[in-house]
Amino acid sequence: QGVTYATTTMGADHTAGYAVATNILGCGGKSDPLSAEGQAEISRNLQIATAAIDATGYCLFTAFALLDQPETMQALVDTINAMYDLNMTLDDVTELGKDILRKERAFNAAAGFTKAHDRLPLYFSRESVAPHNVRWDVSDEDLDSVFNF
Repeated sequence: QGVTYATTTMGADHTAGYAVATNILGCGGKSDPLSAEGQAEISRNLQIATAAIDATGYCLFTAFALLDQPETMQALVDTINAMYDLNMTLDDVTELGKDILRKERAFNAAAGFTKAHDRLPLYFSRESVAPHNVRWDVSDEDLDSVFNF
């Protein structure tokens, strides 16, 4: 969840890339929540999906079913097409999410935000947190890669 807090265009919005879904609940795959490995990719994919879902008017809680059931994701695409008389594909919906994030990042850059702002406070990398006694160890390089799409 820390990668999302650090990098979300929405200012530490936990719903912008709810990595608890994958890291804890196993929705859309499984990962080790105590490992930095793969966390940037998880957050990236969830931020893209969240931006697209939010743009449709669907509740973000649909993401749990969308992540686990490909037919449900297709149903989302089908309803968008039916509502707006479009012929979008899943790739188009993914691109919609990316486009939204690009625009939000451009807005933030124009407001003076840089990659230096895509970081958690140093406290997280210096102090161990109970109950697992781990520290934040996602690299700046990984954080900088979140929006490489």
